[in-house]
Amino acid sequence: MLRNITKLKGLGNRVHGQSLKPPLSRVQLTRSYYSSNGSSYRRFNNDDYSKKSSFKELILDKSSRKYLALFFGGCSLFYFTHLDKAPVSDRSRFIWVSRPLELTIGNYTYKSIWRQTQQEILPPQYPLTVKIENIFKKIVKAAYKDPSVDNSLLDGIKWEIHVVNDSTASPNAFVLPGGKVFIFSSILPICANEDGIATVLSHEFAHQLARHTAENLSKAPIYSILGLVLYTVTGANVFNNLLLDGFLRMPASRQMETEADYIGLMIMSRACFQPQESIKVWERMANFERNLNRGNAVNMEFLSTHPASVRRIENMTKWLPKANEIYEQSDCSSIGNYYKSFFAM
Repeated sequence: MLRNITKLKGLGNRVHGQSLKPPLSRVQLTRSYYSSNGSSYRRFNNDDYSKKSSFKELILDKSSRKYLALFFGGCSLFYFTHLDKAPVSDRSRFIWVSRPLELTIGNYTYKSIWRQTQQEILPPQYPLTVKIENIFKKIVKAAYKDPSVDNSLLDGIKWEIHVVNDSTASPNAFVLPGGKVFIFSSILPICANEDGIATVLSHEFAHQLARHTAENLSKAPIYSILGLVLYTVTGANVFNNLLLDGFLRMPASRQMETEADYIGLMIMSRACFQPQESIKVWERMANFERNLNRGNAVNMEFLSTHPASVRRIENMTKWLPKANEIYEQSDCSSIGNYYKSFFAM
């Protein structure tokens, strides 16, 4: 037996004059496919395929960091060179959307809303429409007198009042870029009087004076980029939207609403409307909301685009001394601008 083994050792790796090759390992296996034109590809152990990286790995790759640094550096430069001061409140905000684009979007929105509400809009000569138009003219005139307001934003705008006579609609009012003003008759009981109407109109006017539409449009690409980054990390689109809404979109919207409250209060005071009435308007709005919710006090402000009415009352109370000061400086008492009587709705 040992002799036979010795003979086998002499053979080495040769059997019948042929070399014995070691078995192929699994990683060495390849399968090639050939087409009629001579091209081929390999299914197994394809080096080109194995070199592919995910987007997440690309971000972490050292060789790509310099390009990412250049990208984010350019974005930061663009951001800081497009910061602008809001009138009256003096808040810094990021706006890159041009004024012509803002007006174009406002005109497109106006056409859409007009088609939906044209059957309920009161004629321009209707007494209620004329009354609201006169109130709004005083607000615009007062804005021109504010030294912090860029009058070029107001020049050349043809303001048009649209009173939507629909008592079943949700209480609402808004001003579109380009000067189209909409106020629904359903909000008039909450306004209750001319000072209340001025509170609502000056708030909506303040949105356009502060270019909040352009600010929202300017932030939209930022939210999209952040959403893409979050999706790359988490892979959960719904969760990402909740994060963006809860920590960015909703707080930003409430901030602009609060700013419009402040700007509107100061402008209506300069226009000689009673600033104290703004508090009463939001008290009536709070009562309306409680009745709408059947008496249940629902305060889900963090999920809302608007501050809670209770918070708005607190803000108005805090800002009232400043508003009264502007009211007195405008010499409003000398022209007899006291409380107007309630008018029939």
